[in-house]
Amino acid sequence: MKFPFFVLSTVILLAGCQSTAFDLKDDVLFQQTIPVCTTDDECKKIWVAARQWVMKTTPQGLATDTAERLQTKPADDESFSWETDITVSKVPLGSGKYQIIMETWCSMTINSCDTERRLMRRFNKDMARYVSSGQSQEVLRIFAEGDDINALFSSYAASLTEADLRKHAQKYYLPTTVISGDNVRQLDSADEVTAFLKETRAGLGDSKIVRIEAKNRQLLSSNKTTAIVKLQWGFYDSSDDLQYTQKATYNLIKVGKGWKIIFISFDE
Repeated sequence: MKFPFFVLSTVILLAGCQSTAFDLKDDVLFQQTIPVCTTDDECKKIWVAARQWVMKTTPQGLATDTAERLQTKPADDESFSWETDITVSKVPLGSGKYQIIMETWCSMTINSCDTERRLMRRFNKDMARYVSSGQSQEVLRIFAEGDDINALFSSYAASLTEADLRKHAQKYYLPTTVISGDNVRQLDSADEVTAFLKETRAGLGDSKIVRIEAKNRQLLSSNKTTAIVKLQWGFYDSSDDLQYTQKATYNLIKVGKGWKIIFISFDE
């Protein structure tokens, strides 16, 4: 059974985890700021910088050191506090452009992996100085102003009160179009958004859903003012067991320092 949308929201394999399913492909801030080199000279400079960054960040040295891949020697099982498994890959985009993607590994069985998330973001920020000035300025602006797309989707919490719904409604840029199967609906006001959310809340309430989570977020495209994000909502009961999932695609628009939703399409 699938439910349509309840609350507003928020591909590259970015990270993994030893013995768990942990990864960072839902970290849209990381996706927004992946460095891209566009010339041979730029690519050489950023690759040298990436190698130096890895060697400085963790002490175990490199097991792989090529023009397309850097990979550290495995961290000692008893040295997780000061050694980190890191891989950096040079991924072709075509037309002589390459993404420089850093991955790191952790175990959710012993920690939350928040440190690894911050490390991946720091790599992108540190590498920004070696790419084009325009890209560098945009990456640093995202970090400085905190206008990452994650901020939009992380605002949706477990509480499903009417007050929360009205706060969620402010995340829409009106009018907003919502498509679910053959049903097309236009929401022209915050009251209409709130009413729509209440309707869906009623259906979810019957199944005792108390928490939702935006999972597997994928940034399909973005620029300074627009973005397209695909994700999967997970609906959890009071025991925090996953009950239902719903895939959706969001068209976003930048308003001031934040992102708002202007179009939503739900998969059947």
